[in-house]
Amino acid sequence: MLPLKPYQQDALDTLARYLVLAGKTGAKRAFIEVTERPYHSVEGLPELPYVCIRIPTGGGKTLVACHSIAVTAQEFLRQDRALVLWLVPTNTIKEQTLRALRDRKHPYRAALDATLEGRVSVLDLQEALYLQRSTLDGDTTIVVFTLAALRVENTDGRKIYDQNGSLMSHFSGLPDGLTEGLDPHEDGRPVYSLANVLRMRRPVVIVDEAHNARTDLSFDTLARFNPSCILEFTATPAQPPRTNPSNVVYSCSADELRSDGMIKLPIHLQTHVDWRAAVGSAVKRREELERLARAEEDATGEYFRPIALMQAQPRRQNQETLGVDVVSAALVEWGFPPRANRCRNRGDRRDRSLGEGARQDAPGP
Repeated sequence: MLPLKPYQQDALDTLARYLVLAGKTGAKRAFIEVTERPYHSVEGLPELPYVCIRIPTGGGKTLVACHSIAVTAQEFLRQDRALVLWLVPTNTIKEQTLRALRDRKHPYRAALDATLEGRVSVLDLQEALYLQRSTLDGDTTIVVFTLAALRVENTDGRKIYDQNGSLMSHFSGLPDGLTEGLDPHEDGRPVYSLANVLRMRRPVVIVDEAHNARTDLSFDTLARFNPSCILEFTATPAQPPRTNPSNVVYSCSADELRSDGMIKLPIHLQTHVDWRAAVGSAVKRREELERLARAEEDATGEYFRPIALMQAQPRRQNQETLGVDVVSAALVEWGFPPRANRCRNRGDRRDRSLGEGARQDAPGP
């Protein structure tokens, strides 16, 4: 198993401390005691532990998420097994996550097997529709979904809520009261659906790239599955005064990653009040590096192309964001060609879309 870095172990230790306290005093009081910051409750999920671990990109947050399952099962649920809904923002990330969690040679799966005694089953949506009761009773079962797939208006979402005879065994011999709150037939019997199976088992919900899921609709969707707790993992959680801020129980800085050898390049951080100023500063800095690269090429014959990466915000309903179109428009104001024209000089590695004006004498890639 891949050994944990000190900051990764600190994140898990903080999570364990929080969950132990949450089981005794409630989610809100536990968060305040651990972080000395206010807890932002979510309507529809009162007193539910709903916290975020922030680890910058490249810091192994998914590895920490894998370890967090055993921590949550043992310290909060007080049991050896758990049902886990692992939510990701896109189908591409879903497929990547499934491959990694199923590959017994991958560090993610190795962490799961080591902390959960090797009793782990990883399923996608189609497989979960045929989930056996014995699997849930014997293994920690991780079902990987996109958040969109859980919504009723989505085609896959309807499958989750539909009657499914393959799940009948989950509804036999149930103790009194367990069927309360389940979706019923007209005669009052519970619908044999995957959604009802999940509700009865009170899953641990892991939200990967959680900054993409902080909407009222997402909260309503998660509440339908009666989760026992929700753990967010992100590099960029929402912060006040934004709507629905994350409850960051642990945050790691880029300097900590560098100290532990996770980042090899130097870090220079500069903040700007105006986002346009930040874009302009990045453009100017890249152009400065371009001039240095040209001087290096003249002196040694070797060329290095400086690249500036800018992350736009995702689109949100009823909320203005700095999306791709907005940031692209700002770049056009700085002299970059419109997006439709950026491929014209792709063979020239000094295309203006990458930095300064194209030079016709520059060799191809």
